[in-house]
Amino acid sequence: MTAKVRFYPAPLLRTLVAIVCAFLLTRWSSLAVLALPWQPEQSVVAGMLLGFSIFAATVIWVFVAGSLRSACLGILPAGAFLMYFSQQGGL
Repeated sequence: MTAKVRFYPAPLLRTLVAIVCAFLLTRWSSLAVLALPWQPEQSVVAGMLLGFSIFAATVIWVFVAGSLRSACLGILPAGAFLMYFSQQGGL
């Protein structure tokens, strides 16, 4: 007796989007915080703490959103904002 195996791509795609987008948002936010006029130690700690919270919030957002499309569209403005400011040298 063989069991029929079904492949559902939605959880796999959500997991991939969550990991990749959370990593990128965390990276860009940490770089943006490092450019603030603080002491280097304070900037590093603030960037790490912000990175942990952004990573968790992004993963939660991807799995709470109604569809994968709305999850991606919700992450896009934050990603564009953080990418711009991390390349410009900070907020």
